[in-house]
Amino acid sequence: MKFFTRLCFILLMMTFSITDAQVQIRKFSTQKSKEIDFGSTIYYKLYSDSILKVELTKEIGILLTTSDSSFVLSDGIEIPIKDLKYLEIENKKNKKWRGVMSPFLITGIGFFIKGVTMAIAEGNESTNKKSIPLYTGTGLAVTLFSSVPFWIKNKSYDLTTGDYEILIP
Repeated sequence: MKFFTRLCFILLMMTFSITDAQVQIRKFSTQKSKEIDFGSTIYYKLYSDSILKVELTKEIGILLTTSDSSFVLSDGIEIPIKDLKYLEIENKKNKKWRGVMSPFLITGIGFFIKGVTMAIAEGNESTNKKSIPLYTGTGLAVTLFSSVPFWIKNKSYDLTTGDYEILIP
């Protein structure tokens, strides 16, 4: 039993030491830094070495670890930091809230459309005087409230301006 307890303690401590390591992006002018945890999904653009000035598209990867001065992604790609032109970090909380609010968004749109359809097709009859404002108001409120996570964008950094510095521990 002691062996199992010690093994669990060692594995727990290793987990904490692994999650503690991270990459930092620091802005020169304010000295504020943002931490990128290992396991985060990042979007990046690389410098084009073409004479034709071809614009490279955004690539996606999961930051697994770092080596000397490069990122190592989960698919085995190693990207030197000096080759990065653009970096965007996916917000995990925002992704979670988008998943939670999606059904409410669809329901709110449904109620709103039902209220508008009732108002246009059936008119403002005596039975609809109370239900039309109820459906349209409730549907509009739920739609607006549940669409807030979709308005929030991921934090992005333009590394071509020289305002940011990537620090690897």
